[in-house]
Amino acid sequence: MNLRFSPANHGFAVSIKSLLSLRWPAGNPLAMLGPLLMLPSLLTGCVGNADSRHSSTPLSMVRQNAVPGRNAAECGQIWQTRGEGDLQDATYWLRAMECAERMTPSQARLEAENQGGDTWDDAFRESLLLNAANMSVTERRQTYQRLLSFRSQFPPSVYPIFKMWRQQQALRLILADERSSHQRQLEADAAQIEQMRQQQAELQSKLDITTRKLENLTEIERRLSARKQGISDSGDNDAGDGGASDAPASGAGAAAGDKTAPAVKQ
Repeated sequence: MNLRFSPANHGFAVSIKSLLSLRWPAGNPLAMLGPLLMLPSLLTGCVGNADSRHSSTPLSMVRQNAVPGRNAAECGQIWQTRGEGDLQDATYWLRAMECAERMTPSQARLEAENQGGDTWDDAFRESLLLNAANMSVTERRQTYQRLLSFRSQFPPSVYPIFKMWRQQQALRLILADERSSHQRQLEADAAQIEQMRQQQAELQSKLDITTRKLENLTEIERRLSARKQGISDSGDNDAGDGGASDAPASGAGAAAGDKTAPAVKQ
């Protein structure tokens, strides 16, 4: 079997070939252990070299990616950049986003007023600045619609960033609409609860009035019933007294009649 070694592993290949080319003493088996004991050290050294080579590649890539665009300006001058090469550089717009986030709302709004052109880059810068200026929902929607009107003019190198920014603004508008709808629902619920509270107060007032009327009627009925009971009792007493007085009168009349009768005869 033939072994092939790459140039990167040339040192390891030479060491293996040296071990294979050694003449082993035939009469001393322990002497064969010497080269074999060296094999782990060789393998360790090879692995270490391989790790150093693999670890250096990502580091160099990170350093290369960390270098800003050659035409990207500093935050103090980036909003005045109008070079075609700068505008088509995606790094420039990433730097612009970073600079906009570091500005105060008043600074961002003042700078946005200077971006009044009718080009795609003016609309993009204005959107970045107004987003940092705490714009209202109406302003955000207007800026979003203005930015969409230039979407066919964005260069291919900048379009992915524009697409990401457009989606972010759309999500912000959806969130604002949801908050507004939720707030309107809360206000409608509060108004309905207040209306129900007022209706409950009116019903309670009517119930109190009706209860007082019933209590008055009950009191009047009780008084009338007591008066009727008193009249009935007094009528019964008067009827009993009249019967007792009539009996002696009739008896006296009979006695008088008996006395006058003999006188008539004489």
